Amino acid sequence: MKIAIIGAGPSGLVSTKYSLDEGHDIDVYEQSGYIGGTWMYTDKVGLDEYGFPVHSSMYKGLMTNVPKEIMTFLDFPYPEQQTKSYICQPEVINYFNQFADTFYLKEHIKFYKRVTKVTPQPLDKWNVTAQDAKTKISETHTYDAVFICTGHYSVPYIPKLPGQDKFTGEQVHSHNFRSSEPFKDKNVLVIGGSSSGVDIAGLISKVAAKVVLCYRSMLKKNDLEDIPKKQEVSRFTESGVIFRDGTEDTFDTILYCTGYKYSFPFLTDGCDIKIENNWVKPLYKHIININHPTMCFIGIPYYLCEIPALDIEVRFALAAVGRKFSLPTKKEMLKELEEQNFDRITNGLHERYTHRIKGVQNQEKYFNELSSVANIRPMPIVLNKILDWVDNNKRDVTNCIKIIDNENFVQFKC
Repeated sequence: MKIAIIGAGPSGLVSTKYSLDEGHDIDVYEQSGYIGGTWMYTDKVGLDEYGFPVHSSMYKGLMTNVPKEIMTFLDFPYPEQQTKSYICQPEVINYFNQFADTFYLKEHIKFYKRVTKVTPQPLDKWNVTAQDAKTKISETHTYDAVFICTGHYSVPYIPKLPGQDKFTGEQVHSHNFRSSEPFKDKNVLVIGGSSSGVDIAGLISKVAAKVVLCYRSMLKKNDLEDIPKKQEVSRFTESGVIFRDGTEDTFDTILYCTGYKYSFPFLTDGCDIKIENNWVKPLYKHIININHPTMCFIGIPYYLCEIPALDIEVRFALAAVGRKFSLPTKKEMLKELEEQNFDRITNGLHERYTHRIKGVQNQEKYFNELSSVANIRPMPIVLNKILDWVDNNKRDVTNCIKIIDNENFVQFKC
């Protein structure tokens, strides 16, 4: 089988390894000159030197917000001497390179090739058109299957808020945040209380004149004790904002740490994929394009152990396109999707959270579904146990863990 893999981040790397293990003929398209996707740091923002959008959202000083032990490819742990669990971005990239070099993956990657169009062909085949970054020459090749591995942390999501266009100061998304230096002596409002918002607010507070963190959901106790916090913006003014509690404040800069949205601009209408309220549909198990089952999306779910999850998603996808098990009929897959949508609505969740798999029980259920449906190796139980430990403990970089076997781990200070 000839497979096109779009993207050489972690999802593209694990897709490449398993595809090669099964003897498939593959081409990996990567618009940059390096692997790692959004994990690769660059000073550039906006467009790169070739006029392509900068994919990376990394910033200086970033450290993982979960232990590396649930950020590893299965059967390829970090070196034993690397005992710390919370590590910095260069260490993650080094690990990705070790993985790629160990399994000779880079020789299959077409670097500086940006995919511009994916078009369905008869017999469930695909034409993939890619433009060379340097020469601007485009080429089109035909494949039996396409794996979309472009991630979902590169296209900023900025919420629409009342009076936003009236604000005369600077408004920027964390996608373009690289260091605290541009915020020196400024008054900054950070909107977004997730891990990136808390982390960036802490970094900026060391140089800014004032930092206020604005959020919707509950923050962990004792996070950023010295930084004022507000719940939600009611509306903007020319010089600042009015918060939900009626108080008003002035700012030079609004920094949005409000997440990202799914975007696949290279998919033509014939691919029959829609994105509505950040819901990519219709997908079976968040992976298979129900309308064209030889197109697979790797890495769509979030809030679970994302890098290990790629492993089982890829194995599920390869088993599906390789017909190692029979997919349900289109009607049956759409019915399941409709039932899941009904359950989500019943539980009061907006459709923008369709791909959120949050919590140990939901992760375990998802992993078990994939392994049982495709009859593939299940995920180690220890991943669920570590995720449970993370959910119930405040991040402390001196806390380290070590996996003992598929079911057990130990925690220690390092």
